[in-house]
Amino acid sequence: MQTLLKTVLLFAVIALAGCATTADFQKLESRVGALESKVQSQASQIEALQFEMKAIDAKADRSVAQATEAAARADEAARKADAIFKKSVSK
Repeated sequence: MQTLLKTVLLFAVIALAGCATTADFQKLESRVGALESKVQSQASQIEALQFEMKAIDAKADRSVAQATEAAARADEAARKADAIFKKSVSK
C-alpha cells in the first residue's frame, strides 16, 4: 500500500511539474523551426559542395590522363633521342 501511495504521489508531482504552457510550446516550435531551416540550408550547401567535388574529381582524372600521355610521349622522344645519339656516336 505504501508503495502504491508513493507511486501515485510521484506521478502527481511529475504531472504538476511537467506541465508546459502554450508559450513553452510556441518557443519550442520556434526553435525547432529555426533548426529545421538551418539543417535545410546546410543540406543545400552540402549538395552544392558534393556537385563541385565531383566536377573537381573529373577534372583531376582528365589531368592525370593528360599527364600520363605526356609522360609516354616524353619517354618515346627520349628513347628516339638516345637512339639517334648512340647512332651518331658509333659512326
